[in-house]
Amino acid sequence: MNFPYIEIEGNPYEIGFQEGENFKQQIQGSIDCYKAMFMDYSNLSWDRAKELSRQFIPVITEYNPDYIEEMQGISDGSGFDFEDILALNCRSELVFVGKEFDKADGGCTSIGISRDAGISSNAFLAHNWDWKTSQRSSMVMMKITQKNGKPTIFMVTEAGIIGKTGFNSAGICLYLNALSTDQAPAGLPLHMAMRGILDCKTIAEAIGTATRMPLGCCASFMIGHKNGECIALEIENEDFDVLYPKDGILVHTNHFISPRLPIVPRKDTCKYKLPDSFIRLGRAEKIIRKKEKYITPEDIMVALRDHVEYPTSICRHNDPQTEPGLQMGTVFSMIANLTTGDIYFCKGNPCEKEYEMYRIDLV
Repeated sequence: MNFPYIEIEGNPYEIGFQEGENFKQQIQGSIDCYKAMFMDYSNLSWDRAKELSRQFIPVITEYNPDYIEEMQGISDGSGFDFEDILALNCRSELVFVGKEFDKADGGCTSIGISRDAGISSNAFLAHNWDWKTSQRSSMVMMKITQKNGKPTIFMVTEAGIIGKTGFNSAGICLYLNALSTDQAPAGLPLHMAMRGILDCKTIAEAIGTATRMPLGCCASFMIGHKNGECIALEIENEDFDVLYPKDGILVHTNHFISPRLPIVPRKDTCKYKLPDSFIRLGRAEKIIRKKEKYITPEDIMVALRDHVEYPTSICRHNDPQTEPGLQMGTVFSMIANLTTGDIYFCKGNPCEKEYEMYRIDLV
């Protein structure tokens, strides 16, 4: 069985309230996870993290005040303090307080297949999200019908966080690959930009939305659209670049691929923390490009289940030789058919479980 799933609708506050009301236990799990992580990574107490999170209210309000309303709704629906919810949504940026901005914020593999390479002219966007496997119990799935004119969103997220992996009714699909440099960025919390992308209707709009304000984290956003196109948007401290598929195939992991980024004298630090990023990139490319005919969802599943360099493989497993606080495994695996709206979703490692089907109605 996959993560808890609900369908909700309303204005931003009402949407948040329903999420908070339905997922109190999972939100507590998210708080417990990051309470421990902040202390392990940055010697930062949860109370101090809540206090520091308030500094992000002005930039989030400037970006989109609806997101503050939605977080307030989660707070009121769940009974947790607003600052608890705010700290969750700023979790990536708060780690930087301890100057630990070279810690890896997930080790994920993303695959984009544009319509010229996909079976029956279908396009696909696929992803293994690697993070703390303890967060599997705090993950939730929602179909969010927004009454503010924004698209309906199928979202997979850590409970309490309003922007994450998703696929919307306008045909925009989004995944995240963590990146980092040796200089901590400052700006909009990463997860607010992710929600901003999921509120968009075109790839160009998504690029503009994600880069409209400086980000508080470096990132690569894999973005696909029902029109059959996909890109990887790499963002560093002060600039960004856009990568396009080669022969209809695009793969991204956890190091900068653009020859222009990061800007000198900044250095890519994620590749030192996750050297497996290079192997995962190469393996996914090799497996997908080995296909002589058009690529199917089953072909993509083969790549997402790959165990070369186990346990730090594409299908990632906890490494018992790594200290517990730094262990990572595949939390979920997802393949979206950008053309039809079909979603193949697997909770946990795809080598151990089958994919289940969901759908977003494209308009």
